[in-house]
Amino acid sequence: MKNVMLLCENGISSNFLERSAKRFMEFTNAQFNLISADITSADELLNSDIDLVLIAPQVTYREEELEVIGNRAPVKVIPDDVYGWANGEHLVKFIKHNLVTEAQAV
Repeated sequence: MKNVMLLCENGISSNFLERSAKRFMEFTNAQFNLISADITSADELLNSDIDLVLIAPQVTYREEELEVIGNRAPVKVIPDDVYGWANGEHLVKFIKHNLVTEAQAV
């Protein structure tokens, strides 16, 4: 099973987005786990087996942290419309697409 980390500035909105996606994960039988966290704890959590890191649009300015993360797992920015509306259905589709894309790149 794949592990996907959702990161935002303080962990609140990534947690909300994770909960929103859970319903659609069950409905579509998604084969991945979601882990939500804040950007400052990402380095510690990346010691676990993370296959993809999705970041909130508002943390893209944290270049130093993102560089460290990007050296350990693929990093993608959550689209504004998915993040802003906490659209769990579109998040699940976005994750599935990116997991397939990453698998094909390897």
